[in-house]
Amino acid sequence: MSILYILPMVASLIGALLCLVRIEKFEEIISIIASVSTVIFSILILFLPNISDAFLFLDGISKIMILTVSLVYTMTVIFSTTFLKYIDEPLFQKRFYYLLLNLFAFSMFFSVSVNNLGLVWVGIEATTVTSALLVAVENDESSIEATWRYIIIVSSGLVISFISNVLIYAATGTLDISKLLTVNSFSAILPLGSMMAIIGYGTKAGIFPMHTWLPDVHGKAPAPVSAIFSGVLLPVALYAIIRVIQFTPIAYVRTFALVLGFLTVIIAASLMAIQTNYKRLFAYSTMENMGMALIGISLGGYAFVGVFILIISHAFAKSSTFFLSGNLLSRYKTLKIDEVKGIAKRMPSTAYTLLFDAMAITGMPPFGTFFGEIMIILVLLSVLPIGWTLLLVSFLALAFISMNFKVGKMIFSESEGEKMDRKRIGTLIPIIDTVFSVAVIFFIPFIGKVIK
Repeated sequence: MSILYILPMVASLIGALLCLVRIEKFEEIISIIASVSTVIFSILILFLPNISDAFLFLDGISKIMILTVSLVYTMTVIFSTTFLKYIDEPLFQKRFYYLLLNLFAFSMFFSVSVNNLGLVWVGIEATTVTSALLVAVENDESSIEATWRYIIIVSSGLVISFISNVLIYAATGTLDISKLLTVNSFSAILPLGSMMAIIGYGTKAGIFPMHTWLPDVHGKAPAPVSAIFSGVLLPVALYAIIRVIQFTPIAYVRTFALVLGFLTVIIAASLMAIQTNYKRLFAYSTMENMGMALIGISLGGYAFVGVFILIISHAFAKSSTFFLSGNLLSRYKTLKIDEVKGIAKRMPSTAYTLLFDAMAITGMPPFGTFFGEIMIILVLLSVLPIGWTLLLVSFLALAFISMNFKVGKMIFSESEGEKMDRKRIGTLIPIIDTVFSVAVIFFIPFIGKVIK
């Protein structure tokens, strides 16, 4: 029976290994088959009983994460089949790109499925190893520099999370998640270990103050890589924080996470207001959404459901946004907001999908992000003075205005030139993702039931 729960891992791993076969376009075909298979398997797992054994721990939280990863992974693979031809001198052959992409997905499935914090750490470290070269695919000096910065900063964070595992083990005598969730007695060093875990894994999730790799990587990585980073890699890192918060019944640890979430939203929204590069603008938007998710995680209760509504809807909308940024870059040959004009006239499908995505990632109804943020804000109102909630909402408003004003300027400004919209996959995949971002709202009761 337990073999069914590892099928997404198996499919992505087999897909990775088969990419080594030297047959024309075989790596594309096998990667599509592998990724679509993970979607089928993740839907199956969603309706299976929860499992906890020596290796696996899958409850509703894990199941939702697996399904979200599989869907964004599939969209990324399919979009990559048309996008890679726009990279003139890639760092390595196409089959190695798909090899790394499939291994990247495997490491994320692994991270949210295992029953041991040490193995979660291994899985999240593996996401760094498998994704680092993907950032440098375009093989220019700036992308390679961004790759090194990513490796150094994220690895530093994971050193902190490794030390946190040592402290958690010393405090509780175990790293098994199933046991940690039932531990009643622990030593005084558990809070220190938990707060270090929040900082360490928060580095990978783009949480202030160790977020600085995020805009650089998103600014230089190819569009499909940015999409899967923002869509699901950062939430996978948040998954580790969720587990730590769950087994640490100490109020000031949650307060610590709440403060970091607040600071992340404030810093990200402020930086969005001054951005002149649209990919960095989208990157700081991701940071703002991860800050909101961390606030919800720290509050728990009803806000915890809001966190998953936010994460899922954001995963689809933000991956769509980065796919579209690839369309823009391939046509306009610039990342500067002021130099991208008249998208509505020249690339209508890209323009209007991007318009809806900008609304989605900044929490406008009817997108799931709006309902997720509202659920978090309502709980925040019940536990903190109204002034703190108003402060948070004011920065969310700043992020909303900054994003939609800049995107609207690119879309509706006047421009001379012929139509140059991408066709078929290049515009269809972002549209599907955007529809998914809205469709999440119909599954809110089901998601709430699953993660209980």
